[in-house]
Amino acid sequence: MSSVALLAHPGVGAVLVGAAGRMMAFLDHFAGVFTLISLTAVVTCGLAATDRLVLTPRLRVSVQSVHRASAVAALGFLVTHIAVKVVERHAAPQTAVVPFTGGAALAVGLGTLAADLLVLITATGVLRGRFAGSRRPWLWRVLHSLAYVCWPISVAHGLTAGRAAHAWVLLGYGLCVALVALALLVRALSFLGRHRSLSRRRRDAKAYRPAAVRPAALAALSTRSDRPLTDPRPSAWPAGPMAPARRSAHGARLPGQPKHAARPGARTVRLAQPGSGE
Repeated sequence: MSSVALLAHPGVGAVLVGAAGRMMAFLDHFAGVFTLISLTAVVTCGLAATDRLVLTPRLRVSVQSVHRASAVAALGFLVTHIAVKVVERHAAPQTAVVPFTGGAALAVGLGTLAADLLVLITATGVLRGRFAGSRRPWLWRVLHSLAYVCWPISVAHGLTAGRAAHAWVLLGYGLCVALVALALLVRALSFLGRHRSLSRRRRDAKAYRPAAVRPAALAALSTRSDRPLTDPRPSAWPAGPMAPARRSAHGARLPGQPKHAARPGARTVRLAQPGSGE
């Protein structure tokens, strides 16, 4: 009861109403800015996560985590931005969903279009596994690449909608553009490096490609393989009338002599007598 009585006090109620009003004014001014900053981080980290020239695999994983976290933050700031504009009657509810309806200005329609694209990009990021297992995995890349269309539309909406931008706001927009341009440059250099490496590998593969086999050579090899094989070793004994006698003399085995000593071709070692001069 004491808390209810405290809230019912006129001074406390006025303080709460004033705090809520200041919060709404702050969100009215900066919710859209936070959305654009988060979207810039999404695009920058998404481009940098594919780099293989500067970032290591561990850093690429960290950049991908920042990319996903920035996408969630951008979606949260977007919902807050739209809710504040609808509550304050700066935009109609249907205008916040369907672009270029309800007599809205061009800048507001651009903001609605960018919001719809951001929701689609976030949904495709969450459902990436479904697209990878489908029959058209390339469809995910096409839909997710709409971020390159969503980001410049968001910049155009922020610069043209609402009140005139201050100098620091223009400086912040310029910084966002510079970050995205740097990420695009890194992505282009990485793509060119991979393309050159792939071209070099293809040239090396062509240089070391084996020569084509000719049908005539294959036919000659098959003809040679059909011929009977002959013993390439020369005959141990020359042909002649004394050849059988030599074979029998050297092939004879003395009593008590082992079998391997009587093999054909074995020669008897003769020792020189002392004083013979041999």
